[in-house]
Amino acid sequence: MKPISTLQALHLLAETFDEPLDRLAPATARDAIAGWDSMGALSLMAELDERFNIELTAEASRAMARVADVIDLLRRHGALVD
Repeated sequence: MKPISTLQALHLLAETFDEPLDRLAPATARDAIAGWDSMGALSLMAELDERFNIELTAEASRAMARVADVIDLLRRHGALVD
């Protein structure tokens, strides 16, 4: 696994949620992202597992309220470098 930057993480989220990159920032709330619904959460879980070998439980996924929560998760698992 090669660590990614915060910008690359934002690109990943934009792609996963089919959201324009300019609408995403660490402070962006989950509720502000139309694609971060139940299917989007499953897609995110699959992406994190496939790309970074991070297994995210449904409960942990539901607890994520902002883009920053995903970035922090990547950082804690050594998948993000600044």
